This record gives sequence, C-alpha cells and structure tokens, in this order.
Amino acid sequence: MKPKEFLKSSIKEDLIINVNNDYRYMKTGYYVSLRAEVLGCKVIPSTEDILDAYRTPIMLLRASRAGIPTAQSLLAGTVKQIISELDFPVVVFPVNPFSLGTFRVAYNRSALYRAVKSLSMNYRYTVCVQPLFGNIGCFKSLFGVCPSKNEQILKISRLVYEEFKLPVCNLVIQISDDKASLCSIIPLKEDELAPEDLMSISSEISRILEET
Repeated sequence: MKPKEFLKSSIKEDLIINVNNDYRYMKTGYYVSLRAEVLGCKVIPSTEDILDAYRTPIMLLRASRAGIPTAQSLLAGTVKQIISELDFPVVVFPVNPFSLGTFRVAYNRSALYRAVKSLSMNYRYTVCVQPLFGNIGCFKSLFGVCPSKNEQILKISRLVYEEFKLPVCNLVIQISDDKASLCSIIPLKEDELAPEDLMSISSEISRILEET
C-alpha cells in the first residue's frame, strides 16, 4: 500500500513495515509510523526510533550504549566553544529538526563559521561537531545490509538496524587505520535506490512477514 493511501485508511495489522527513503520529522515516512501507532499496530520503525535516529547527539548516545562504535562529539552553540575544545579539521552536523540530513567539513575558522551559521539556521539551534580523523562517507543500509566489503562497516550497519530498525537509511561513517566509527544517520534520496535495492527490500519484507 502506498503511504498516502495508508494515511487515509483505518487498517489494523499485527505488523506494519514502513518502507520509506526519508523518515524525518514531519515527512511522510514519519507520519506513516505515527498513523500505525495510533491504529494500535506494531510498526517498523517506531516514531521513537525515528526521532532518536535523526537527532545525531541522541543517536550517538544510544548507539554507544548499544555497543556500536561511535565518533567523539561535542554539542555546541558557538564557534568559540568549538574552537576551544576541538582542533581542526572538524565535521559539523545539524541538530535542528528541519535539517535536510547533511553535514559539512571545516578545515579552518572561516569555514567553521559558515558551516555553523548554515546548519544552526543562523544560530537558532546547536550543532553537533566531531573531529575529522579519517575518511568520511555515506553508506547505504537496507534492513541492516550494506553494500560494502569493509567488515566494520557491515557490522555497524547490522547493529544500527538492530537498534533503530530503520529499513532504509544512509550511515555517515568515518574510517581510519582499520577503525570505523558511526557519525550520523541521514535519509536516502529516492534516486539512490537502484532496481536491485527494491528487489532486496521486497525479499526482506517477505522474509520478515513469513517469520511473524
């Protein structure tokens, strides 16, 4: 069933699997899970998991408690605070709930000012800042399966799904000297889902439903 059809329905099932490329607050993916919970259905992912996963400081804390390797982070409201506690280069992540799920790398003070001003919505919100210690990239995760040959990335992808139950997402991960650390979870764009991805998603849904 398409999301818009489900939002208008009163269908109650034992399990609703909400597959969407974007679960951010106030997006259709979020409202599908909210609607399922209002109807009394068990839903993957839950609204609690969605909200926690897309708020980077909360996600990192919860992920760390679940045994997932995470990057060191600082929640800051000013550039002065960041400079006093971290050395360049740094990665800046938004905390505001309307974020498009992006991040910026700052190698100097002027770049940091631009990044913080943009991602904090002109200093209305704090930002989450992490030291850049290696290569940083986005890795597609579909039901915890990531198309990577790096064993640490594969492990992080699996553990993130076990903890947050996001069927479709991008994992922002830093890699250095055979060490991988989770930095953030962000939405996928629709054009990032290839036909083979849709087949994998369909197969996984069938498997889950057979086990319930």
